[in-house]
Amino acid sequence: MLSGVQLARRSPLALLGLMGFMFFGLGLLLALPWIGPLLVGVLMPALSGGWVLAVEALHAGRRPTPTHLMLPLFGQVRARLLVLGGLHAAAAALTLGLAELIDPGLQLAWRSAMGADVTDEVRMAAFQALQSGMLLRMALIVPVVLLFWHAPLILLREGGSVGRALFASAVASARNLGAFVVYGVGWVAADLLLSLVLGVLLSALGLAAMAPFFAMPAALFFSAAFYASLHASVYGCIDFGDDAGAPEGDAPRA
Repeated sequence: MLSGVQLARRSPLALLGLMGFMFFGLGLLLALPWIGPLLVGVLMPALSGGWVLAVEALHAGRRPTPTHLMLPLFGQVRARLLVLGGLHAAAAALTLGLAELIDPGLQLAWRSAMGADVTDEVRMAAFQALQSGMLLRMALIVPVVLLFWHAPLILLREGGSVGRALFASAVASARNLGAFVVYGVGWVAADLLLSLVLGVLLSALGLAAMAPFFAMPAALFFSAAFYASLHASVYGCIDFGDDAGAPEGDAPRA
C-alpha cells in the first residue's frame, strides 16, 4: 500500500493521467447497454497486468503511458488473457447479482447523491448509503479478486494455461492471506478516512452540494495509488525467477 502511495506522490501527473485514461475508457464502455459492463469485466485482468508493466517502466526511469496499459492485449497471451477476462466477468456478475439481492438500494442512493434538487442532509445520507453498499460489495467480491489477483501477470511472465494461472494465483493469495487482510483493511480504512475528512470539511464550509467536484480528483489519486501498488503485491508473493520486475531493494519472495 505504501509503495503505491509513494509512487503516486513521486509521479502524480503520470499516474493520474493513466488513471484518467482508464476511467474515461471504461466509462465509455459502461455507457453501452448490457454489453458494456461485460466488456469492462473482461478487460480488467489485462488492465491490471498493464498497471504492473507501467510501474515497471517507472522503476526503470521511463515515463509510463496509456500504451503500457494496453500492452498485455497485444502480446502472445492475448487470447488467454481474454479467456481469463471472460471468467472474471462471469464471476463478478454472479457476485454483484448476489449483492443486489442483499442491498437493492445502491442505485437509488447514487441518484440521490448526484441529484441537484435534494437537501444537504439527504445528500449526505445518500453518500453514507453508497459507502455501506460499496463496502458490502467489496466484502462479497474479495474471494473473486484474490483468485484472479496474480493470474494476469503469471500469464504474461510464465505463459501456460488459464487454469494453471488461476491455480497459482489462488495458492499465492492463500499463502499470503494475512498480508492481504492487512493490505485490504489499510485501503478500506484510508477510503473511509478520506471520505470522512472530505465530507466533514465540505459540510463545515457549506459546500456539500459541490462534493462530486472535490471527490473526483481525490478518487483519481486514491485509485492511482491503489493500482500502482499492484506491482508490489504481486512481486511480494511470487518469485518469477528473476528481479526484472522488482524495484531496487525489493527482492521478490516465494
